[in-house]
Amino acid sequence: MERHGQRGSAGSGEPAVEARSSGEPTAEQALRASNLLLQALTEVQTGYIQGQETHQLFDKLLSVLLKLTGSEYGFIGEVLRTPEGQPYLRTHAITNIAWTPELREFYAREAPKGMEFRNLRTLFGSVMTSGEPVVANLPAADPRRGGIPEGHPPLLSFLGLPFHSATEMVGMVGIANRPGGYDASVIAFLQPLLATCCAILQGHRSEQRRRGAEEELRRSVESFRTLIHGSPDAILIHREGAVLFANPAAAGLLGHSSHEALRGQPLSALVQPGHEPALTTPSSVSASHEVQFRHCDGRRVLGEVVTVSLLFDGQPAMVSISRDITERRQVQEKLLASERMVSLGTLAAGVAHEINNPLSYMLSNLRFVDDELTAMAGSGESLAGERGQEVRDALKEALSGSTRVRDIVRDLKTFSRGNEEGRGPVDVRAVLDSCVSMAWSEIRHRARLEKDYGEVPPVSANESRLGQLFLNLLVNAAQAIPHGDAKTNEIHLSTRHEDGHVVVAVRDTGMGIPSENLGRLFDPFFTTKPVGVGTGLGLSICHGIVTAMGGRIAVHSEPGQGTTFRVFLPLTEP
Repeated sequence: MERHGQRGSAGSGEPAVEARSSGEPTAEQALRASNLLLQALTEVQTGYIQGQETHQLFDKLLSVLLKLTGSEYGFIGEVLRTPEGQPYLRTHAITNIAWTPELREFYAREAPKGMEFRNLRTLFGSVMTSGEPVVANLPAADPRRGGIPEGHPPLLSFLGLPFHSATEMVGMVGIANRPGGYDASVIAFLQPLLATCCAILQGHRSEQRRRGAEEELRRSVESFRTLIHGSPDAILIHREGAVLFANPAAAGLLGHSSHEALRGQPLSALVQPGHEPALTTPSSVSASHEVQFRHCDGRRVLGEVVTVSLLFDGQPAMVSISRDITERRQVQEKLLASERMVSLGTLAAGVAHEINNPLSYMLSNLRFVDDELTAMAGSGESLAGERGQEVRDALKEALSGSTRVRDIVRDLKTFSRGNEEGRGPVDVRAVLDSCVSMAWSEIRHRARLEKDYGEVPPVSANESRLGQLFLNLLVNAAQAIPHGDAKTNEIHLSTRHEDGHVVVAVRDTGMGIPSENLGRLFDPFFTTKPVGVGTGLGLSICHGIVTAMGGRIAVHSEPGQGTTFRVFLPLTEP
């Protein structure tokens, strides 16, 4: 088989220049060897600059190395390290010394991509572990020798030379079977070749890192593109009010057949008037805006939008990510209406009783007045007398009862106005009083009601929603207290003005809430009430009402000690 040591000189066309087997080379031989080395290194460096394949450059260097030293076989390899820090060798050029058909096949398959050698108990392993040259002119007796397999060509002498960068050992060359062995003069002569090998390997590593970074960037871009195109949220990238990019979900949100059709569209054509700022102004951290989009068929689509700034095609742009919440909002409205009806159902019997009482004595008094007036008219008796006074008192009582019925109906009307979404200045104390009237049938047989209303300014809110919130808290407070001991139990209402908020507290002396349930209290459909006494949506909807107003709700409770809900409502509209 052909070996590197049997080839002619690399590209020079001159006969090989070999040192004599004994003694120093002549001055002419040394000069010719230096010229041949210089010419070979120049060719290799030129090939590297021109982008020639690395393995071709190292093959040429190995051929020159073997020719100049008269060696039989050898290798040039890169020193790498395992994750544990152990060095190992990966060849970039190696002589084919395979001595069986199987090994020849193995060489043909593995040599182009680099063979790996990890056994450090060898002569070349000693180079990697020590970082120093290894000369073994009697390898059979050298304790560092690891042995050779059966059939391997004989190892008569060995020279291993490492080459280093400023910070680490980059690689090594290994050559074997030079007649007369190896000495310091050979090591000194080969220093330019080692420097070239080191420079090429470092350049090869830099190129690998560059290609790796490009591949990583390509994969990242591809992954990002896949993520954007497959995202269920609508994504619009725009600059100066015009769309630069839209994903398929954006086309679906707006009713377009293709996301390409959105490119170049003005934002003003995609949203309802006045909603553009939510797309052009960066959102605060984790804060979203509700935007009404224009659908192709003319209907309005409600989106929850977050907008951030980024670079697109190297220039500043904005990206708006929108989630279609149209259906969710419709479901929320249905849940609000459902919970309102549940609350009304809970209070229906009590309200009927509250209306029935004044109606009873109104009818009784009106019958009395009718009878008395008929009798007085028959007898010609004047209304100025004692009997007339009784008629007037009965009419006053009937008038008082009708006022009570009117107030109850007014409170019901206030509570039932679910579709009126407008906001305005609301006196929370007046809303609380209306809710107390509504919930009185639930409260009066369970606890005393105490009010501690501090002076508070109006809040910007929806009166109906606020009434639903407070009524729910009042009914919950009442239902937390058993029937029959109204004198010792208490429901306490208070209002305060604190740090730009109106704070409403509803405190009861009921059973309290176990600590394991506090964390789930505002979860939808979570309830500790018996079946048929609520849907588990009340507190969840309360939480939604408060947060929609830009406020918050807090709860403190201890089993057996009662519960306090505190509602914080901002004075300014969010």
